[in-house]
Amino acid sequence: MSDAWDEETDVVVLGYGGAGAAAAISAHDTGAKVVIVEKNQGGGNTRLATLTFLCPIKGQTAKKHIRALSFGTLEEETIDAFVQWSSKNVGFIRELGGETEVCPPGPTFPNLPGSEAMVRYRVKGKEGELGGESLWRLLSQNVEQRNIQVYWQTTAKRLLRFGDEIVGVETEHGGRRLKVRARRGIILSTGGFEYNEVMKRDYFSGYPIYSFGHGGNQGDGLKLAQDVGAELWHMKALAAPLGYKFPGYDAAFIMWMSAHGFIIVDQQGRRFCNETGLEKYSMWMEVARFDMGGLRFSRIPSYLIFDERTRLSGPITRAGHGANRGYKWSDDNSEEIRRGWIVSGRDAEELACGLGMDSAPQLGKTLTAYQKSCRTGKDKEFGRSEETLVEFRGRLYGVPLWPCLLNTQGGPKRNARGQILDVWGSPIKRLYGAGELGSIWGFLYQSGGNLGECLASGRMAGHHAASETPLA
Repeated sequence: MSDAWDEETDVVVLGYGGAGAAAAISAHDTGAKVVIVEKNQGGGNTRLATLTFLCPIKGQTAKKHIRALSFGTLEEETIDAFVQWSSKNVGFIRELGGETEVCPPGPTFPNLPGSEAMVRYRVKGKEGELGGESLWRLLSQNVEQRNIQVYWQTTAKRLLRFGDEIVGVETEHGGRRLKVRARRGIILSTGGFEYNEVMKRDYFSGYPIYSFGHGGNQGDGLKLAQDVGAELWHMKALAAPLGYKFPGYDAAFIMWMSAHGFIIVDQQGRRFCNETGLEKYSMWMEVARFDMGGLRFSRIPSYLIFDERTRLSGPITRAGHGANRGYKWSDDNSEEIRRGWIVSGRDAEELACGLGMDSAPQLGKTLTAYQKSCRTGKDKEFGRSEETLVEFRGRLYGVPLWPCLLNTQGGPKRNARGQILDVWGSPIKRLYGAGELGSIWGFLYQSGGNLGECLASGRMAGHHAASETPLA
């Protein structure tokens, strides 16, 4: 069978983002010869991330918190392994020659037990460099220093089996098919499926949901794993704030308000939440409600409504963020008004008509009620705090709001060694997974968790794959 191979190595890593880089480094340092297969330019969502990676304080407290976040979607041994490996993330960064600093705030859900063990860090980088950029630069430099081979613009087409073991991968580059043999193992670290509309329709509660990060995340690894009988898990789990989607841009822009003079309403013009109390990564949960009366997702889109003072206070997104970081959003939002992205109106009726909302009168009633809450300092219906109840003044503005993916979490299920499991719960021999593809975050998401998992699960998968007995 060896005559059929175009190349042989010990470990093949499919996907070169944060998880793939950590896996390759770990496998190499365990003593394996490593090849990385990357269909784009590398970096994935890691390079586009803003700030932090999770490095929990090792112990029962951290395990208790991860258990609470998972709502029963994780086995105990998986929790144990995650805490063991992720608690050493800072040490790993230092081994690579990087420096770290604690990056508050810590726990995303401080009311759940064990939250005090959740500590976030960022890699110190160059001035003006975002945390993900600094982390990616450190990881990629270490891959280069180890002379690990990377096949760029190369797509993994099919995992190859011999008997009950995964022994290689068929790839394509420039129209040419190549078969690479993996003597020890293959690691899937190809990212999620944020840009695969069919998968999003099939698996998500709520649609449409747009995407914010790397356009290469199209579910490739999920298909490769399914093709060899992998079990799936966490397919409905997301990290998704609310954001804006505009013509000419494949990726969305995240909502990021610099002042409190705003509300969020549904398609009828009604408020439905405490707008300033939403947890960033779980915002999608507030809008994924199906309206049985109207037979639609009446909060997809929702509408951000704000006033003149809020418009002038700063951009309504985080500039230089995500896949659209090359776009320079205007400081007072005036350019985006000129483009027609932000709609303006003298009053509620004109604004509602401009946005195409269902009920202009209802938006007027909502604004009247909100103004009254601001004057009394009490938001009886939704409990918004008094200091955030800022009365609207001047002209009104609005923009449609959509769920906006930072990460999908679903994919092939992994065990406590990072092995991908089949539908009967048995490991698929010599096949491992890491990172966002089949993430442990099965329900609630801790900020910094995906980067933390990239580092931890990548190292774990790399070590165990490199430790396999080599094929003859």
